[in-house]
Amino acid sequence: MKRDLLVLGSLLLLGMLALTGCTPEPTPRASETSVPTDAPVFASDEEALAAATEAYAAYLAAGDAAEKSGTLSREHFLSLSSGEAHESDLSAAASFDEKGWKQVGSTTFDSMTIQSAEINEEEKWEIRVYVCLDVTNSDIVDSSGVPVSQPDRPLRMPLEVAFVGTDKSSDNFQMTESRVWSGSNFC
Repeated sequence: MKRDLLVLGSLLLLGMLALTGCTPEPTPRASETSVPTDAPVFASDEEALAAATEAYAAYLAAGDAAEKSGTLSREHFLSLSSGEAHESDLSAAASFDEKGWKQVGSTTFDSMTIQSAEINEEEKWEIRVYVCLDVTNSDIVDSSGVPVSQPDRPLRMPLEVAFVGTDKSSDNFQMTESRVWSGSNFC
């Protein structure tokens, strides 16, 4: 059951990432064009939370839109994760392709709170959050459009999610971990 939730969560995220592929190239920010300083990228937890919220929304949107292997939407989705999360996304995508499944609808989230925001050992920003993943408006269907999700599956899941900046001074983040929270359900 827990593995099914992780696969479902990964698949839903796979679809969400594809939607962000059509966004325009971001404009440089002052920190990217000025002389480097020792000033932190985030002046507060609120700024770190905003960056994590943006990264997770992009990831879910791309996952909702991701198509079959080899498509631009799938590649875009996979570009938004690294490490453990990326391996999980690859595994879920291969499983869906093999079974002829696809995710339909939209995946959302709420109740995101900061666990931590700090510079990691690679001198990149790492943000960890708690978040409620909501799959109420999404489903997994087979090639005939018949739902394959368990009818009694949880529709809201408490997760612990981690993001790491793609470089030392960037506010561009990839999801590196997504785990079902084992403590009390905060959703």
